Amino acid sequence: MTTALFAAIRTAGGLLAPSGRVARTSLAYALIAIAVAIPVAVGLAAFRVAPLELPAALEVGPDARTDGERAIAFASSRLATTPDDPHALGLLASGYLQRVRENADPTYYSKAEALLARAQRALPADPDLLIVQGSLALARHDFGHALEIAESAVVRAPARPAAWGILVDALVELGRYDEAVMAAQEMIDLRPDLASLSRVSYLRELHGDLIGAIAAMRQAVDAGALISEATTWSQVQLGNLYFAQGDLETAVREYKHAQLRIAAYPPASAGLARVQAARGDFEGAARLYETAVARLPLPEYLAGLGDVYARLGDDRRAQAQYQLVEVTARLLTANGVRVDAELALFAVDHGSDPRIAVETLRAEYQQRPSVQIADALAWAEYRGADIRAAAAYSKVAMHLGSADPLLRYRAGVIAAAAGDTERGQRLLREVYATNPEFSVLYAPDLARRIGR
Repeated sequence: MTTALFAAIRTAGGLLAPSGRVARTSLAYALIAIAVAIPVAVGLAAFRVAPLELPAALEVGPDARTDGERAIAFASSRLATTPDDPHALGLLASGYLQRVRENADPTYYSKAEALLARAQRALPADPDLLIVQGSLALARHDFGHALEIAESAVVRAPARPAAWGILVDALVELGRYDEAVMAAQEMIDLRPDLASLSRVSYLRELHGDLIGAIAAMRQAVDAGALISEATTWSQVQLGNLYFAQGDLETAVREYKHAQLRIAAYPPASAGLARVQAARGDFEGAARLYETAVARLPLPEYLAGLGDVYARLGDDRRAQAQYQLVEVTARLLTANGVRVDAELALFAVDHGSDPRIAVETLRAEYQQRPSVQIADALAWAEYRGADIRAAAAYSKVAMHLGSADPLLRYRAGVIAAAAGDTERGQRLLREVYATNPEFSVLYAPDLARRIGR
């Protein structure tokens, strides 16, 4: 990435006026911007962001329904009078994608796919339908297909920020970071709002700029609707960035503010669980994870709960959660979601034979050589005792300068194993100095390795 290009994306957040909310275009139906899962601190993937752009009528007045429920009701009412309206079909499909975020039911992906097939028979090149189709491809981790759709959408509607958003996400997941930065700049130039600023934040985070990532995510929160799942999600991501920085007090504040927007919001409960675990309160962490799992049984929360049970010495309950991770993964696969890479990393982290994971991750790396897949493959190679290969992939994983404590911990362990003791200890000590309880699973090993 050129210095000038990176400088542009670093300063793009300044385009947002202090008053915050950016005016929306008047859309006839909702569009989901993305529902991307990426590997983060625990075994399976976590949704990155899915800002739902709702018709103005759906944002007025108090309403106890979720964003997805309101979008589905709105679309259904239109379809009741015009059952073949392709735009209403697209709205219903986007509502279904939002519902997955609200209840973790991946069967909505198959329902959305069927609706889009009907809509696109009438309007095969409609950019709005392409954006929803791209969102579905991203949610299913079909990033190559998402890229093709996004490129088509951008050609047909270059002034639509959501089209550029799909393009940014696909490029990031495929490891094409320079192109992702350029696409993000196009998006934020069109409209500096929650969707574009949250992507700027993630690009800064990937390049190790946590301070810049926090600034952009703060602006994203300020730009969002007061009470919406997208804004609430962004506030949780802000808490996660503070957690990565080791600022637990501020992380807690952001998670609690998120819960003021949406009561008992599962991602916020999971964030608070991580903080409690980092403070050594594993019983409290377990209760918070149990709350999150009860409302939204995502694999990452199940794995997190299992890891907390393991730290409490309750192997029976830990194994039960790990088995649920695999059951959930099978359900995702049955509904078209590609989770092989995430499941492989989960297996390596939890004691399975690394050889199968290495094969899976090598194949995945050929398709998307991102820093996350490089990191997962490096760890699997290390577990399989191929230290030379582990060191090579770890170098790729670190080439953007990521400040992710888990990625840096793995890089430190691998560097030490490869004979670069000085670099390995430096990385491990940096992680410990930032947040010694960065991971429920690996914090004890980190302390052991640096003699604490």
